[in-house]
Amino acid sequence: MAAAMMLIACNENKTQQTVEAVDSASVVTEVMMSRRSIRAYKDSTISRETLNDILKCGINAPNGKNLQSYEIRVIDSPALIDSITAAVVKDNPKIGEREGFKNIFVNAPCVVCIAYDKNYDMAQIDCGLLGENIILSAWSRGIGSCCLGSSARWILDSPSAKPYLDRMAFSEGYELLYCIALGYPDEAPDAKPRREDKIKFVE
Repeated sequence: MAAAMMLIACNENKTQQTVEAVDSASVVTEVMMSRRSIRAYKDSTISRETLNDILKCGINAPNGKNLQSYEIRVIDSPALIDSITAAVVKDNPKIGEREGFKNIFVNAPCVVCIAYDKNYDMAQIDCGLLGENIILSAWSRGIGSCCLGSSARWILDSPSAKPYLDRMAFSEGYELLYCIALGYPDEAPDAKPRREDKIKFVE
């Protein structure tokens, strides 16, 4: 009888573990497949507590040799975002001529700036993995995002923006690689098609 009860308990435990595994996979898949790049945001701010939770997910991404060859700077001050934007537009006025333009981070109220260690040849891969964790963690909390390579280039190429780049105080040997705009979505774009023929199995 005791052995039978133990067997039932074991089977119930295995069933529970299977259900939990399936549910977890469904949730993760839904977050990945539903996530869209957002370029229109509400004025709502993201709390620092929420941002910290998102960024903790980011830094727990895989990275080579656990060197953690990235540095993160978060800008959630509207005044600072406007100042950086003004500096960039001063040197490249055409950027500000875009329809609906408010700032160089697709008008987002918050931006995460990610720098990589130029002395480690896998650092850019680490930064990519970091960013993916950030955008998926954000989306799971109802926060939209957009990865921005152009914004980083504009800042790097703009002499007027150098004081703001210096203000980010990245360590020696690190360089700004890309930015991630964050904010509560004010749009719901449709998914763009993906080419499954990009996937091939090697026999």
